[in-house]
Amino acid sequence: MRPNLTRQLLLLALLASALVLGAAPGTGSLAADRAEAATVKSRGEDVRRLQRRLGIPADGVYGPQTKRAVRRYQRRHGLTADGIVGPMTRSALGLGSGPVLKSKGASAGRGRSSGRAARHSPRRRVVRGGGVRSLQRVLGLPADGVFGPNTESAVKRFQRRHGLTPDGVVGPMTRRALGLGSGHMLKRRGRGGGGGGGQGGGGRLRLIIRAANRIAEEDYRYGGGHRTFNDTGYDCSGSVSYALHGAGLLSSPLDSTGFMSYGNPGPGRHVTIYANRGHAFMVVDGRRYDTSAMGETGSRWTWTKRSGSGFVARHPPGL
Repeated sequence: MRPNLTRQLLLLALLASALVLGAAPGTGSLAADRAEAATVKSRGEDVRRLQRRLGIPADGVYGPQTKRAVRRYQRRHGLTADGIVGPMTRSALGLGSGPVLKSKGASAGRGRSSGRAARHSPRRRVVRGGGVRSLQRVLGLPADGVFGPNTESAVKRFQRRHGLTPDGVVGPMTRRALGLGSGHMLKRRGRGGGGGGGQGGGGRLRLIIRAANRIAEEDYRYGGGHRTFNDTGYDCSGSVSYALHGAGLLSSPLDSTGFMSYGNPGPGRHVTIYANRGHAFMVVDGRRYDTSAMGETGSRWTWTKRSGSGFVARHPPGL
């Protein structure tokens, strides 16, 4: 009896193992499928953030308008223009890591690899020590090696889109933004070499823009940024104070009344601060930095103009 009992127990053990091994793949596959599905979204706050970055109405629904805007952005930046916001497109937009964003019903398979640089497109090539031809390829221009009016105009457009001084001069900051790495300043012959994409004013303009970008989409909070530069939200004067402090131009925050006597009187060459007793905003190389723009663009930055009537105009010394 004992040998038979041993054989029966062995058979039962083998049968149990087979059942466990047979069930495991199916269970794991289901879990993986659910995890994958959770990483793809077509509506919600992630879509709203995307829409704000694209400058379109932020309704939180990934519809045809959003898909078209994504495709335009991808084409301009040398990415696969599939209208799906995968890791590379998220990175280019400054959205960081997160779910794949796409219109409902679009292929999720493409979404996982979406946003990779187009295989034959030269516009996203990273070039070390690149010259004018490398610059032109990155900008999607005919690479004739001559920095002429068309190249200068394309550089200015790129600089405006990326918050750089639109001077048409490819200095260190513009080179970095283009992925050209270190190298010589590139500019049109006969042009001054002061700017280089945010290098004017001894680099202070670049630092203002960098600091302003850090809180451009932070929440508005009345009185925010008045007592400390590092706050949970910023109002109008708190936002301007933070940006100027980032360039070493302000040692303590000012309210809007304080900005009425800040710096030098009148508009500046690069930066103008407009202030009255109830509001303050600034204009940096033609682009307005204003909390009132958040309802329009989802950011404090906007290209729309605002009248300076009723405001005192001031500017930081040298800017």
